[in-house]
Order: sequence, then structure tokens, then C-alpha cells
Amino acid sequence: MATMPLIRVLIATTRGPVEVQNIARENPAVRSVICVGGAFTALPVSPAYDAFVREPTGVVERMTGHPVYRTDVAAPIEAGESWQLGMFLAHAFQLSGVLAKPGDTAEQTILVTGGLDRDLNVTPVSHVAEKLARARAPDRGACMFLYPRGAPPVADEDGWKSLPVEDAREALEICLGQQAAERLLPQQTPSLWKKVISTRGRLTVPVLVGAGFLVLFLAAFAGFVQWSSWTDSRTQSSKGNATGLISLSIAPRDPESGECGNAVPIPADLKVFKGPVCFGRMSVAERGEYRIQMTIDGAFSSYVDQSRYRRELERATDGGDLLVLQIDFPYWVREPVRLEAEADLLAMDGMPVRSARRSLEVIPRGGANF
Repeated sequence: MATMPLIRVLIATTRGPVEVQNIARENPAVRSVICVGGAFTALPVSPAYDAFVREPTGVVERMTGHPVYRTDVAAPIEAGESWQLGMFLAHAFQLSGVLAKPGDTAEQTILVTGGLDRDLNVTPVSHVAEKLARARAPDRGACMFLYPRGAPPVADEDGWKSLPVEDAREALEICLGQQAAERLLPQQTPSLWKKVISTRGRLTVPVLVGAGFLVLFLAAFAGFVQWSSWTDSRTQSSKGNATGLISLSIAPRDPESGECGNAVPIPADLKVFKGPVCFGRMSVAERGEYRIQMTIDGAFSSYVDQSRYRRELERATDGGDLLVLQIDFPYWVREPVRLEAEADLLAMDGMPVRSARRSLEVIPRGGANF
């Protein structure tokens, strides 16, 4: 099986580039920190990093499903916001298994400066050209300098290809491609009614009336199709589960090193997995608007914030397993836990018309199934 090319992330600073060396999940009971090269002392920027990661203020947990990390960098990062875009991309690459670590051979190196807002728009920073001038491009692989769109244009320099970016999605598409960016940051497709409402100020009364009849007709037709699908699914399963609607996979954790492996699909007939797990992932194969959720439950639930182990998403999708939800397992738990994955296909009124459920018991102390 071919491995994906590794990407090295350098945070651009006025003192020179700072490499993101490693990102590790930590206990949700503590706070996220940034440290220099395995040191015990957290950098002063750590409180800002914790707020950047953790919901409801942060943006990293929304993508990864985990609230606390330790990140090691090659040199100190000063206060400010110019590290945010690079750190977000590093988390995305870590989640995708392509973040290069010290000693790895990277096929791509990105030098990054830029802040991020809650909607993942890249915000302006200062000294953009100066940061590029202080960075030397490596001799191997593609080298790109990503900076906020709207800043004064920066010419390619010393092996770096300069690319302005509008938001984090655009940066991910440049580095990983459109499909990978969609998996990490799924887009919500606006409903037809929202499109009509958003343009009603420009429409005449007859057009609005015609649009209203069109919406009613489409609603009736969609309801009939979804009712038919629901009837078929009831035929397939007395519990209402729709075989093949949910794809479920998990990433086993190496019991020796603690490293996460690649996600592996879980067959529909597998009910118990023996061995430690890093995370579970579900996706929806068919087109429509869905409410999907994942939960992890067990004896540990009585002494932790259970909201950390429940994730929910409501979004439209064009199918093809592009609607993805991921949840981290409590790595310190040794007792059995249960992973539940549910998906509801929604009608235009928001009511479920078709449902599917997958359940998997995970026994961390058991020998790995795979």
C-alpha cells in the first residue's frame, strides 16, 4: 500500500522559520500546550493555543474531535496570531497522517503565516515579506509560502512559491487536494428554500409565487421518494436500519508505541473489536440531508465530561462518503467501551424519514483483531 507524501510545516516568524515537530493528543482534563522540542516547560503562547484548540472558542477540536493537544516546535513562538494558520494546517496534516517529523523525508514544505477567525477565514498579519526573507527553502521537494490574501503581493523568492490564501479550506486544497480538504472540512450545501429566500429581494411577486409552487412540488416529490426509501429500508430491517448507509472505520493504536495506525473499515457483522483504538470514523454514502452522531460510552463516563465523547453534525451531502464524522477514544481507559454511530436522513421539515445505526464494543486490553 503506497504511503501519502509527508508535508513539513514551518511557522514563519521575523526571527526565522519554526518547525512543527510533533502533535500528540492529551487527557481532556488538562490544557493544550506548546513546548520546545520535548521540554517540560510550556511556552507563554500556550493559553492562546488552548483557546485556539478547544470548543467553544477554538477551531481545532471542531475538525479533529479531540480537545487537548501537546505540540512540540523547534524554537519558541511569540505571542500574536500569525502562528494560527500554520498550526491549524499542522493539525489537519497530523489527522491525515502526513505531518513530517524531524528525520522524516518530506515531499512538500510549507512556510505559513496568517491568523484565523472562527469561520476559518485567514486574517491579516504584519511583516509578511520579512518573514519570507528570513527563510531558506530546503533542497528537496516542493516549497510553498502561504500568506493572507489581501496583503501586499509577495514575489517568489529563494525557491519558495508564494501563494496568498483566503481561508483554511483553500490552503488545504493547495496542500492536499480538493477531496482531502472536503473530508477534513465538509461544506454544507444550501437548501433550495434558503436560495429562494436569499434572493427574494430581487424577485417580482409572480416569480416568488412560481418559486413557492415549485418548492411545494419538490417537497411533495421528495417526500414521496423518501417515503419509498423508508419503506424499502423497513423491509430490509425490522429495526429500521439501512444496510450500507453508514460506513464505519476505526484506527487501531499500537499497544507498544502508542502510535495510531491507518483507519480500517469495520464489517457490518463485526460487533466486538479487541485492542486499543485511537479514533472511530463514520461516513454517509448516499445523497441527502443528514443528522449524524457518534458517542463513546462506558464506565469512564461517570467521571468525565461526557459531552467530549459525543459528536453530532447536521449537513447536506452529495454522497460518496464525503459527509464524515470522527471521534477520539479515551486512550487511558482500559475497560470495555461502546461506540455508537447513527445517521438520520431528514425530510425538508427536518423530521427523520430513514435511519441507520452501527454499534461496536471495543475491548482495549484484548489482542487486536487486525
